[in-house]
Amino acid sequence: MPSSRRLTAREIKKISIVVPVYNEEENVRLLFEKIQAVCETIGDAYEVLFVDDGSRDRTFAVLSELRKQKPQLSVIRFQKNAGQTAAMAAGFEFAQGQCIISMDGDLQNDPADIPKLLEKLEEGNHDLVCGWRKERQDKFLTRRVPSIVANWIIGKVTGVPIHDNGCSLKAYRASVIKQVPLYGEMHRFIPAMSTVVGARIAEIVVTHHPRRFGKSKYGLGRVWRVMLDIIAFKFIISVFTSRPAPQKPSLRQRLSDVLFRPKQRAFRVAAFLSLPFFVLGRVLFGSANSAALSCFGLAIALLILGWITENKIQHAKKASATLGTLARFFMVQCKRRPLRFFGPVGVALFGLGGVLLLAPVNSFFLKIFNVGSSSLGAIFIAGGIFVFCFGLFGELITYANAKRVKDYTIL
Repeated sequence: MPSSRRLTAREIKKISIVVPVYNEEENVRLLFEKIQAVCETIGDAYEVLFVDDGSRDRTFAVLSELRKQKPQLSVIRFQKNAGQTAAMAAGFEFAQGQCIISMDGDLQNDPADIPKLLEKLEEGNHDLVCGWRKERQDKFLTRRVPSIVANWIIGKVTGVPIHDNGCSLKAYRASVIKQVPLYGEMHRFIPAMSTVVGARIAEIVVTHHPRRFGKSKYGLGRVWRVMLDIIAFKFIISVFTSRPAPQKPSLRQRLSDVLFRPKQRAFRVAAFLSLPFFVLGRVLFGSANSAALSCFGLAIALLILGWITENKIQHAKKASATLGTLARFFMVQCKRRPLRFFGPVGVALFGLGGVLLLAPVNSFFLKIFNVGSSSLGAIFIAGGIFVFCFGLFGELITYANAKRVKDYTIL
């Protein structure tokens, strides 16, 4: 649990400013100059870390030139685009300050708000201070409306009612944020994920400017991705969040501990998910064998998936553990976003199976394989559920191995 003791000016030996950037060649020099001007007025030592997330323009070249002139600047470079969260995680890991500030690299966040964030953080009651773009300067329909809806859903799901989860302008105690594994696009859930390590959260209104240079990296297309991230986050929290043990465990709890070791939460979740399909398969057995076998097969596959996932999670907890083949697949090939990779495929298979069940069709393809439309529909539905769950359990493996991937260099 983080200390509640007040951080004095003397104890703050250094402030770290972490700025993830992607194709922001026109913004990075001006942004650094603004940050430098603000930090000079604060009086404490500071460092600025720009994290180039595999930019394809001259962003890295501009930062490299600027690095030679400014000793306070460090540059972290990803060879390939890994996403804003991975860039932020790299910056947090490398940061040396007791207080860390994160912000966007598009000049829409105002560095002039940094002293206000630090002042709120230094009050002693908070470990994380979130910026709230109350008067957001973005397009209403494509940016602000989806953001309002997403923030409401995230607040309900996580129980942390932040007005603006998407605002990158935040202040952290380094001792807290360095404990939080980040991957994929989980930067939206930093406030909620920080509560797992006992963080106390505050929120203040910050300034937001219209974009002047470059193009926005977000649009309406991210709504579907955000929904998948919410599902993945809720799943991760249900498995990894510590729960206090009851003083007098019930018979059900003792039986559960006998069948499944207390730490095997991933396997427990798989068992819980598989149970309805075992029951449904038994109900359908004899009247619709293909559907019954699909249910039984799905239930067994989920149990195997949960067992494999639990083994990978326990392996990742070992200090000497290396990144296994399956973990590397989810981290590298899926770009740290397994559910985004497999989720749409699973939903498509499930939808196709539903169509075949509700509207049977006869085709040459079905006759060749001697299967009925309803049988094929049951197989597709089961396959779709498994593919979706494969991505979902992949999120657990990715989360457990989040700090093991170092696909960046430091300049």
